[in-house]
Amino acid sequence: MSLKILPQNISNLIAAGEVVQRPSSAVKELVENSIDAGASSISVIIEDSGRTLVQVIDDGIGMTAEEAKLCFARHATSKIDSAEDLDAIATYGFRGEALASIAAVSEVTLKTRKRGEETGTRTQFSDSVFDSQSETACPEGTNIAVRNIFYNTPARRKFLKSDATEFRQILSEFSRVALVRPQIAFKLLHNGKTVFDLKKTSTLKKRILETEGNALGKELIDLGVETSLVKVSGFIGDPKDARKGSSNQYFFVNGRYFRSSYFHKAVTKAYEKLVPEGYSPSYFVYLECDPSSVDINIHPAKTEVKFENEPAIFEILNAAVRESLGKNAFVPSIDFDMEGVPEMPAATRNGFVRPPKIDYNPLFDPFRSDSRQSACPPRPSAGSPVQNFPGLNDFSPENLLSPQEKEICGSEALLTDGYLPLMEDKTAPSDFFLPVHGKYVITTVKSGVLLIHVGRARERIFYERYLKALDNSKPMTVGTLFPVIIDLTPEDYSVLMEDTDRLKQIGFDIQSFGPSTIIVGGVPDGLSPESDAVRNTVFDLINTFNAAESLLVRKAEVRQNIASSMSRSAAGSTSRRISASEARMLTESLFACTEPERTPDGRKTMEILSMEALDKILV
Repeated sequence: MSLKILPQNISNLIAAGEVVQRPSSAVKELVENSIDAGASSISVIIEDSGRTLVQVIDDGIGMTAEEAKLCFARHATSKIDSAEDLDAIATYGFRGEALASIAAVSEVTLKTRKRGEETGTRTQFSDSVFDSQSETACPEGTNIAVRNIFYNTPARRKFLKSDATEFRQILSEFSRVALVRPQIAFKLLHNGKTVFDLKKTSTLKKRILETEGNALGKELIDLGVETSLVKVSGFIGDPKDARKGSSNQYFFVNGRYFRSSYFHKAVTKAYEKLVPEGYSPSYFVYLECDPSSVDINIHPAKTEVKFENEPAIFEILNAAVRESLGKNAFVPSIDFDMEGVPEMPAATRNGFVRPPKIDYNPLFDPFRSDSRQSACPPRPSAGSPVQNFPGLNDFSPENLLSPQEKEICGSEALLTDGYLPLMEDKTAPSDFFLPVHGKYVITTVKSGVLLIHVGRARERIFYERYLKALDNSKPMTVGTLFPVIIDLTPEDYSVLMEDTDRLKQIGFDIQSFGPSTIIVGGVPDGLSPESDAVRNTVFDLINTFNAAESLLVRKAEVRQNIASSMSRSAAGSTSRRISASEARMLTESLFACTEPERTPDGRKTMEILSMEALDKILV
C-alpha cells in the first residue's frame, strides 16, 4: 500500500465531520461569520429543523465576486496573517474552515453585495465543487442558503435525531450568539413561523429576558467585579429560584460562548448551603481578559477554551458571586474592613426559604372512608382478623376498590387471601405501627424490629403506580388547585411539548399558553397540585426527557426514567408527619409492591434489626 494525497473533496468531507456535525453547526458558523462582517441585523431562516434549509441573511460589509468564490476554499481567512495573530484573536471565524466544510456536505447558494457596489454576485457550490457565478441584484450584505445538508453523506444524515431535537440544538446555538450581542438585531424563523424577533438593545438584561423568558427577570442578581487579570460581569440567579438541571447556565469570554465544568464549580461553590441538594442556580457570566491569555483554538467547535491563569480566575469568579449574593443578604459580603462589625451568619440549608407550601397528603381523599386512603388500600392478609381493619367489617375488600385502583394495586387475585404473601413471612409486620418524626415507621416482626423509611417507601409505591399507568395508558389525573402558568425557554418548551400524548399518558394536563409558555391544569395522582411543587415537577420532567435524548436510552429505560422522576417528586411533595393509621397504610402498600425492599435507584426502603442486634445496642 503506497502513500497518496487525498482528493480535495474527500479531505473536505473529513474536515466537515469536525466542523459541521448537524444543522445547528451550520447555523453557528454562518451567524458568527455575519457578526464578523459587521452586521447590525441578522435573520436565520430554517426549514424542517435545518434538514431542508438553513439560510442566514445579514446587512454586513458583503463580498466582491472574487471573494465570494474564494471564501469556499479551505483556510481562506481575512483574520490571520501570521502565527502571532493566533495570540490575539478577537473574531469568531478565523480558521477559514466553515464554508468549505458546509459546501462539502450540502448545496450552497451565496448572494452578496459589497457595500458601495451597485450590483451583487450569485455563487453556487455543491459537494465542494464550484457550480456557477453570475451577477445579480441584491441588498448590501450577504444571503447564504444551505440546502439538503448531508445529501451526499446519507450515513450521517441517517444519524440525525428527530426534528424537535435538531431544532432545539439550533435554538441553543442561536441563543448563545444572541445573548452576547445585544446591539445586533436577530430574527429566527422556522417553517415560516417567527420564533425570535430580537430588537437591538443596549441592555444586556433585556436581551437575556427576551431570549430566556421574562419569568427569569425576578431572579436575576447583578454580577460585577474588575481586576487586572479579568473583568467579570453578568447576572446570577436568586438561590430560591434554583432548579434541577443545567438550563440558563452560560459562560462567555471576550464575546464567545464556552463550556467549563471547572468554572461551574466556582459559581456553585458560592451557593453552598443556599440551595437544596441537587438544585443549581441560573447564571450568565461574561468574562473579559487579554486575548493572549486565553486559547480558543483547542476544540473544533471552539466551545472549550484554555485560560492561562485558571486557578486565579476561579477564585475571582467565586468571590464575585459571593459578593453579589452578599449584597442581596444571602451570604456575608466580602469586606476586608469589617473589624468590630458583627459577622453575619452564613445561611444554612435548613434556612433556605421557599414560598409557603400547602401540605398535601396523596394518601388522603376526603371523599372516601379511612379504609381507602392509601395508594393501595389495606386489606387483611391470610389469617388476619377482619376486626383489625376498621371500616372493613361489613364490606369485602374488592367492593371498596374502584376499577382504576384495581389496575394500580394489582390483579383480582391479589384481593384474595394471597394479597400480601410477604405478610405471612417470618418477617411479617405486626399490628403495631409507630411513625417517627414523619421520616420513619417502626413496627415489630417475629425476628425483631422493622424500620421503614417513609420517603423511600412512598417513592417505591408511586414508582410502581406510574409504571402501571404508563403501561396501561390509564392514568389518574388530579386537578391543580389553580391552573399553573409556567414560562419556559424555547428549548425547554420544545422538549416538553414535543409529544403531548406522552404527557397525557403519564397523567398531566398541560396545554400551550403562548410561544414558550404552558398552563398546567392537572398532574398525575400522587403529585402535589400546589403551584411550586407543580413547577418543580415540570422541570424534573424536562430534565428526564433531555437526559433520555442525550443518552440515547431505549424506550423501556425512558419509561422507567419518567416513572422514577415522577415518583421522586411525589415522594417529596409533603413533609407532614403521618399518623399511626397512615403508617399502617403505607406499610401495607409498600409490601404490596413487586420489589418493596428498595427504591427504583437501589436505596433501601426498610431494614430489619434482629433481636441479637438490638441486644448488642444496650450492652
